[in-house]
Parts: sequence; structure tokens; C-alpha cells
Amino acid sequence: MGRRRVSQVVTPRALPRFFVPRPALEAGTLPDAVAHQVHHVLRLRAGDWVCLLSGDGDAYLAQLGDRATIGHLQPAPLETELPFAITVLQAWTRAEKVEMAIRLCVQGGARAIYLAPSERSVARWDASKQAKYAARWQTIAQEEAELACRAQLPQVQVFRRWQDAFAGLPRPVFVLDEWEGALLLKQQARRMPIPAALSIVAGPEGGFSPAEREWMAAQPEVYAVSLGQRVLRTESAAFYALGQLAALWE
Repeated sequence: MGRRRVSQVVTPRALPRFFVPRPALEAGTLPDAVAHQVHHVLRLRAGDWVCLLSGDGDAYLAQLGDRATIGHLQPAPLETELPFAITVLQAWTRAEKVEMAIRLCVQGGARAIYLAPSERSVARWDASKQAKYAARWQTIAQEEAELACRAQLPQVQVFRRWQDAFAGLPRPVFVLDEWEGALLLKQQARRMPIPAALSIVAGPEGGFSPAEREWMAAQPEVYAVSLGQRVLRTESAAFYALGQLAALWE
């Protein structure tokens, strides 16, 4: 693919943005869904510019060619990711609340979102619903990441067991629950160097059971933290924590 100089006023933030797998970028073609969005929804034409995101950190200014082709492609620096990779573990709740949590966490910079049932989760999904929801929520994460001008495509994973999801979390882990000894999140964060990766855990509407608290407290590098004076909804708590950490460390 050739290259063409683009005016410096054209930036990824000013253009429509789409995640495109790297093989398609290298082949110079748009996936069918992206081509439909570009040509039939946005009504863009050959010669117009868009921003294409590889999903693994790279961004490109792309000039559209005929139909589903990419005429010109050039790298465009995009520094919109947090300097630390955050994974959010969200307890199962109603589907609409999970959707809201995903949207907010992607906007807030989460690199991955895990979903798992805790003891007090009201929602229970069978295997078919899990697969259906997982596909839908990954699509929502992609849409929100494009809107937020994210360089990384966040991954959504659904687990059947809380312990399995928790075991895979990057350390340290901040559990949003005020068991004995919990500090304010900002106080706890100031006590440690900025990590390369970390995790935030949000429980269900009814909170964690005593057995869950005891089990999590026994795991390595796990800290119970408070978000402050106000009590937040389960779908917004992790987003609030992401904002606090970004303000402190970004």
C-alpha cells in the first residue's frame, strides 16, 4: 500500500474509528461489517479518511479506496491507554447492568473485563445464554473502545466459577468491599509503586458473603478498599475506581 501525507489537523480523534484485524490491514481490505458501516451507514466515499485500529496498540490513518479496499495507510501515534493494564472482575448481575458496567469500564480504560457468579449474584445463566451474552458484550466493548479512541481492544470473558476468574487476575487486586482493615483506594494505592498491571473486583448488589470475603482475603496481594463516603451501584463502582486510579497514577 502506498502512503500519502495527511494534513496535521487530521487526527484519529477527529475521524471515524474502527477495529480491523491486522491480517486485513496487511491485505488492504476492510472486513464486511466495517465496509458496511463505512459506506452504507456513514456514507463515506473513496478518498475519505478514517482511523483503523489493530486492537493491539497500533493506529493508522487510512484513506478509503474503491468498495472495501484501503487506498493508503500510514501509522498515527495514539496514546490513549492507561500506563498500567487494569482487569475488572464484575460479579454477575442482570444483563442490562452488566452491559452498563462494560460500557463504563471500557470508557474508563480497562484492558479486560471478567464476569463471574458470586454467591449472592441473583442472575444465573446457562451455557447457551453465557455464549450469547459473551458475544454481545464483546461487540459492546469494541463499540465503546472505538468511541473512546482506545488503542487496545478490551477483552470480555465470562467464567462459570468465581474462584476461576479470581485466580487469573493480575496482582495487585483491589476488592471494592469494606471488610475490616479496608483503606480508601487512594490511600492504599499511594503505599505501593505503580504496577504494570492490576485488578479491580466489584461484587453483586447484596455484597460478598462472609465466606467469600474470607477466601479472597487469604489470596496473595489482595486488598479490600473503600471508594469513599458514598455507596455506589455495582455497575458503576469499578468505573469510579478506574477514575480514581487514573487521577492518581496516569
